[in-house]
Amino acid sequence: MSPLETAQTFFAHWSANRIDEAVAMLSDDVLYDNVPLPDIVGRENVRKFQADFGIGTVFKVDWQVTEIAVSGNVVLNERIDVFTHESGGHITLPVMGTLTVEDGKITVWRDYFDLTSFERQLAAIKR
Repeated sequence: MSPLETAQTFFAHWSANRIDEAVAMLSDDVLYDNVPLPDIVGRENVRKFQADFGIGTVFKVDWQVTEIAVSGNVVLNERIDVFTHESGGHITLPVMGTLTVEDGKITVWRDYFDLTSFERQLAAIKR
């Protein structure tokens, strides 16, 4: 797959709640730079981070890619990430990100988002 196809498949897996398939697309030593949170290194650490938050269980995600562009092996993407809580509450979050693809695996996953907006919406769900 091309870097573009890899990115599109990766996002589609998340939105289809095929979390294991999405995580399998990451390299063993992937850098997950979820700005402004601390970096996470390693596929299994990314899996744990997502599971601890409840992605795929407590939260289902729908990552709506609004813009996508490729420069070499880097895929730039603008998205609206919608997290639906099992209670029916939603978190809607604009995200700008990049994926670096090498030898068919995602080696760097970087997302930029507004943590304050995310935390405010999460708190509203938990009330």
